[in-house]
Amino acid sequence: MREYWWIESGVPSEEQASGCVRYAVSQYSFSKIKQAVWRIYRLHLDRKDLNASDKVVLYCLCERFRVQSMSSRDAVGYLSKMCGLNRTTVGKSIQNLVDAGVLWIVEEGEARKAHKRLVARKYFKKHFLIVGLSYMLAEWGS
Repeated sequence: MREYWWIESGVPSEEQASGCVRYAVSQYSFSKIKQAVWRIYRLHLDRKDLNASDKVVLYCLCERFRVQSMSSRDAVGYLSKMCGLNRTTVGKSIQNLVDAGVLWIVEEGEARKAHKRLVARKYFKKHFLIVGLSYMLAEWGS
């Protein structure tokens, strides 16, 4: 669990704007967590600042969300194949989602590392975290 530093024992600061997750809510049932993920997805569908490709990429990230790590960690190339968009378009959409405060890009490991940009480098275990998921689970899921 140490490599998933975003799963915290207490309540994350500014939980609604955080990609970090309370340990207590990470122990909810698979179905309850997935319901919260899809609820957040639906909340972002009306946003005018997100274009259609951003929403398709968000759909793919929600579909591939893993409860064990409370994140999605698929490669941009895989997401590109999954949604039928060019790799560059998927990368730009991920960046738009980060800039819009919908996603966090974090690095796996003991150190707390979050990235503002999608970084391409060797041996970089990145995870995409859904912002506000912990808050949604705590408020709605209890």
